[in-house]
This record gives sequence, C-alpha cells and structure tokens, in this order.
Amino acid sequence: MQIKSIILYSASGDKRVLNFRLGAVNIITGRSKTGKTAIIDIIEYCLGRSDFRIPEGVIREAVEWYAILLQVNENQVFIAKPKPVASASSQSQALYLIGSNISIPELSDLFLNSTDDAIVNELSRLIGISPNQSIVEEGQSRDRLEATIAHARFFLFQKQSTIANQELLFHRQQEPFIPQSIKDTLPYFLGSVQEGRLQLEQDLRNARRQLKLAQRRLEEAEFIVNDRSAQGRSLIAEAQQVGLVTSNIEIENNNDILEILSSTLDWTPQDIVVDGNNSTLQLRAEIEELRQNYKRVHDKVTATELFLKKEQEFSSEANQQLLRLESINLFSTDSIASSECPFCRSQLETSIPSLSVIHSSLRKLESNVQTVETKQPRLLEYIQGLKEEREAIKRELRDQESRIQSVIEEQEASQQMRNIYTRIARAVGRISLFLETIAFVDEDSQLRTDVESAQSLVNFYTEQLSMTEVDEALTSALNRIAQQMTEWARQLNLEHLCPYRLDLNRLTVVADRPDRPIPMNRMGGGEDWLGCHLISLIALHKHFVERHRPVPRFLVIDQPTQVYFPSEEVYRNLEGIAQEEINSASADMVAVERMFNFLFDVCQELSPDFQIIVMEHANLSYDERFRNALVEAPWTNGRALIPSNWFS
Repeated sequence: MQIKSIILYSASGDKRVLNFRLGAVNIITGRSKTGKTAIIDIIEYCLGRSDFRIPEGVIREAVEWYAILLQVNENQVFIAKPKPVASASSQSQALYLIGSNISIPELSDLFLNSTDDAIVNELSRLIGISPNQSIVEEGQSRDRLEATIAHARFFLFQKQSTIANQELLFHRQQEPFIPQSIKDTLPYFLGSVQEGRLQLEQDLRNARRQLKLAQRRLEEAEFIVNDRSAQGRSLIAEAQQVGLVTSNIEIENNNDILEILSSTLDWTPQDIVVDGNNSTLQLRAEIEELRQNYKRVHDKVTATELFLKKEQEFSSEANQQLLRLESINLFSTDSIASSECPFCRSQLETSIPSLSVIHSSLRKLESNVQTVETKQPRLLEYIQGLKEEREAIKRELRDQESRIQSVIEEQEASQQMRNIYTRIARAVGRISLFLETIAFVDEDSQLRTDVESAQSLVNFYTEQLSMTEVDEALTSALNRIAQQMTEWARQLNLEHLCPYRLDLNRLTVVADRPDRPIPMNRMGGGEDWLGCHLISLIALHKHFVERHRPVPRFLVIDQPTQVYFPSEEVYRNLEGIAQEEINSASADMVAVERMFNFLFDVCQELSPDFQIIVMEHANLSYDERFRNALVEAPWTNGRALIPSNWFS
C-alpha cells in the first residue's frame, strides 16, 4: 500500500489534488503555515482514525471532505470522509471505493457507505494481515490484541514533534495504552509470530481437549480392571447367588475367571405368561357388591328383630295389666252402663262417662293384644328367611375373598420371578461390561492408541507455538535490524560509533558502547535523536519489505532538518526558497544533504516497494535529486495546501 493522491473538497465543489510518485521520495517544501503538517493528520483520518485532529484554522474551515487515493497491490482504493458536524471532535462515517483504476469523483458524487471499523478491517485484509492475537505472558491481566492496520499506523508517521524527540520514537507513543499496543503488535509485524498462530492455538486447544477425553476414558477403563482377579471373583460370586453359575466350580487362574464369566453371557430370560386381563379388579368389584348386599340384608334382620322385640314387650305388658284388672273384676259389664258407683254400689244421680270409655279402651286393648300375638309367628318366619339369605351372602363373600387371595399370590409369584430375572440380567450386564473393558485396555488397545495419538498432536502444536521459538525469531529479527541500524548510523555520521539497536521493551534506540549502553534520551543532541529515528524506522520498513510483512509501504516525515538549524532566522531563510548564497559546504548543510541522500539511497534500494513523503522548510534546489523529488513547486508566494480562492 502506497499513497497515490490526497484530495480535498471545498464546500463549493472545488478539488485540491496532491499527487505522489509511488516507490520514490516525495518532497513538499514551503513556508510555515501552508498546511504541510496537516498532511499526516489527513492521511491518518482517512485511514480509519475517527478522531478529527486537523489543526484549527483555514484547513478545517475551507475543506468539507478529505480523501486519499491508495495503490494497494493491483487495486486502487478511494477513501473519503466529511469533516465532523458542528463542534464534534470525531467522525466515523466514510466513503469506500475499490477498483483497478479509480477516477477521482466530484463532490456531488460523494456519499457515505462505510465506517472506520469496516475500513480498518478491509484494508487489513487487502494488505494481508491474517487473523492473529498478540502473545500475553502468563500472569498478565491485559487483553490480547489483534494486530490491524490501525496498529501499523504507528510505524508510518513521524510528526515534527516526534522526529527529533529524545523521549519518543514512534507515532503517538505518548498517548495512554499506545506503548503497550506497539510492544504487543510489533512482533507480529516483524514476522516473529506465525501467520497461522491463531489457528495453531485453536488446534492446540482442540488437541488438548481430545487428549483429556481419551485419558479420562482410559483411566475409567483401567480403574474398572485395576484388580482384574478380585473383581472377576466377585462377579462369579454374584452369578452364583442368582443361579447363573453352580456353587461347586473351581478357579485356578484368571483364564478360568474369564471362561466362567463368558459362559454366563449365553443366558436368556424365559417368558413369564401374565394374564392380560387384570381379574383382581373384577373380583374386587364383585366382593364390594356382595358386601353391600350383606349389609342390606343384615340391616333388615336387625330392624325386624327390633320391631318384633317391641311388639313382644307391648303384648307382655298389656296382658299383665288385663290380668290385674280382671282379677279384681273392678268394672263389671252390668255396672258400667248404670248410675251405680263401682266401689260402693250406691246410686248416683248421673252416670259416669269415663267408665264407659275405660271399658271400651280395655276391650280395644284386649283386641290389639290378640292381633299382635297373631302376627308374631309370621315375623319370626320372615326374620329366619333374612338370616338364611345373609348367611348365603357371607359364604359367597368368603369364596370370592379366597379367589382374590389366590390371584394375588399368583401375581406375587410372577413378580418374584421377574425380580429374579432382573437380578440375573443385572449380573450378566456387569459381567459383560467387565469382559469388554478388559479387551479395551490391553497393551495394543484402541484406548491407549487414542491417548498416544492425542498426546503426539498436543506435543506437535506445543512445539509449533513454543514461546522459545517466538522469542528466538524476535531476537533474530531485532538483531538483523540492529545490524542495519549500525551500518546506517555510520553513514549518517552519528556521534557514537558503536552498535545501535532497537529496545522493544522501552521503545527507544540504544547505542551499545563498550563501557555502557546509552539510550537515545541520554545522547548528545538533536542530530543524534533525528538519526536514531531515521535508522530505526527505515530499518523496520526495510525488514517489512524484505520479509513481505503486511505493513503499508510508506513513511511520512515532517520537517526532519529542523535540528540542523538552531537559529530560527537561518531556518526560515530556507523556507522553500533556493538560497545559493548559503554555503552548501557548511557542516549543517552537509548533514542535511547527507540525510536526504540517505533517504534517496534507501528508497532506490527498496524501489518500487517503499515510498517516502517528506514535508520540509528547506529547499535544496541546487541538488538535482532534491528538485526531482518535489511534488509541486515550493509552497511560497500564496501557494499552499489550500488554494487561496477557497477562503479569500
């Protein structure tokens, strides 16, 4: 991936197109406040960064849409984003187009069809970033990162505040969490982590899961047959209890145990005939009906006997009273109708009516007593019939109860037989399991083979994912980068003539002097700090190119020569203007020329796979390669990133 064009759109539809050469050094030179520094923020904004970091002023006010045209392998990618609405500080909506040859659209043709997250994912896929996850040491609490093009951006830009900073080496390194993100993702970009490591980790997890399952099955089987002889004898004793094996067998060795137990596997249960019609229900219903009849007849007998008893008591009492009255002949028949006193026989003036009534009642009582005594024999006969009927019902009830008891006993016998068969079947099942398990855990059994195969697979994936190999690969890559850094440090004539290396733990450059290592923040001055940034960043990109790593093939540098001109006045004199009167042989100019020659040489060496974009105040117009590298005429005399008619 390299940058083909930067495109800006005004509100009126005007376009500002800034074209770059692929695989070469591109230089933009000009005065201050012409928009050079904003180029990094524009590119990063279009590459999927939602934060709107474009500096306040003309560029924010005059531009409505920001866009870049990228060359990605054989395709071109056009990404455009509008500025945030009102005072918003971020914007995540964008236009994303891809094709073999894209024509830059007009403002009226721009629309939103994507998001920053989608753009990051798509660009990551296009440049070949495979699914990955950073390696986190055991005991660390941070989450694992998946390296994307968003993490590759840390190696693509060097702002004016970073390029010669003794404390910072990478873009945005001063922001929270960014240093750890750089440390976690750089090993992947260097190629120290396998492209398929994420899949290997998944395969290792699956292999470990299969190993645990195989080991568990083997352990269960070995637990069952751990004491083959004792368990076998126990099963034979169980078989003897249920009648599968006779009690007079002799056991001499384990083979006898296996043979005896194997003989029990031929047992088959006999069919138990069970009446499909449940006769107990019918019998119980008939018994209930007989009990109801018995109760009905018994109640009749009891009621009739009670009635007869009351009749007999009445008859007996009435006869006693009649006998008493008749014995004294108190009321004779002839005296009852006269006016004679029944006690003294004297004449009464009027007759006594009550005597007539008493006499009538007495006669009626005599008649009733005779009637009752006449009915008693029939009642006795009726009661006797009821008792005989009750006795017959009682006999039938006993017969039915005897029948149902027989049925219940028969069912209990059948159930007992089924229980015996169940015990036998259970014993046969345990014996069968025992014999099958013994066959499984032989030395050449499938269970052991499964465990060995799973263990071999785990060992293979573990070796592939060995942290030792990752550390060794990372150390090897950093050593090769250090060799290149050391060579270029001599070419740039840095102060310390000793090996240079990239310290990934502290994210800085270290010069390894014989007596002690010197980190970048303890080196002498701006020229050394600038040199450390250039040799480390470009050495990384050379490694990315040579190892075909999925990192965009460009580096954008803002004002690298500022360190050579401590005098602001001298530096301003170089702002895009050819200054032949300045002695090109002075030490600072020699260093500047050396630096640009270094950039030209590296870009030519890696051509067409590496692009460098430099924003600079200085204009070395006497240098042919510098002139040829200019993107446009120097931004002076009204020339700038934003045309003057956009805001005049």
